[in-house]
Amino acid sequence: MKMSDMITQVRHLGVYVEDMDASIELYKKLYDIEDHQIRVVPPPGTENPESRFAFIPVGGMDYELIQPISENFKKMVGNPPPGINHIAFTVTDIDKAVERMQQKGVRLGHVTKDGILDMKTSRVAYFNPEDTGGILIEFVQPAEG
Repeated sequence: MKMSDMITQVRHLGVYVEDMDASIELYKKLYDIEDHQIRVVPPPGTENPESRFAFIPVGGMDYELIQPISENFKKMVGNPPPGINHIAFTVTDIDKAVERMQQKGVRLGHVTKDGILDMKTSRVAYFNPEDTGGILIEFVQPAEG
């Protein structure tokens, strides 16, 4: 099976931001998005989060805004500058997709360099940008059910 057949859609585009609240307001204004359409993790009011994420639906995919907060999280993700960080694709079978990428000489990287990460609602794998033309690529297989 070709890799292009295993990828079903662009799932999200990950963007690092310095100020989550200002970034959310910007995207709401640019794309006419309303508060109830945005999912923020962890929810506002959570004490001392390591990071904040917001998922803003635009054009059939999400902008995943990522705000590193703790030094531990910043270190884990390599303290990236604001801007586009990664593109995520939904795949039909992450085990086969990862195996296929590895056959092409593409190494796992980022927070999944030791294997596929089970997030309960999905399984994810990131690939080393050194092997993908400088772009951090993420594969996501949603959990069934």
